[in-house]
Amino acid sequence: MTDALQALEDQYIFLTNNLSDMLAACGNEAEKTAIKTQYAASRRNYFGCVNQMLHDDDPAIQALVNQMKQQQTALTAAVTHIGAIAGVITAVTTAVQTGAALAAKV
Repeated sequence: MTDALQALEDQYIFLTNNLSDMLAACGNEAEKTAIKTQYAASRRNYFGCVNQMLHDDDPAIQALVNQMKQQQTALTAAVTHIGAIAGVITAVTTAVQTGAALAAKV
């Protein structure tokens, strides 16, 4: 598995494993919708690239993979403090948008 696909998979698996906790922390339907929307986007990013070729030697892909790794660390920290759901939503959205940029490189 390439580093790029691994980064997309790591994000999707992390969100899958934490989805119920994130949804439980939401105070209203708008927050739940935001989490579900980003989760679906992460799933699309990953599965859209599973059988595709991502060239890890491309500097743009390398930069996005590094950015995703940093954002994964921030996302993990945000979920640790899940009581601040707005911060979690922001971290999820930012991370998934980077994943979308990476998936678009296919």
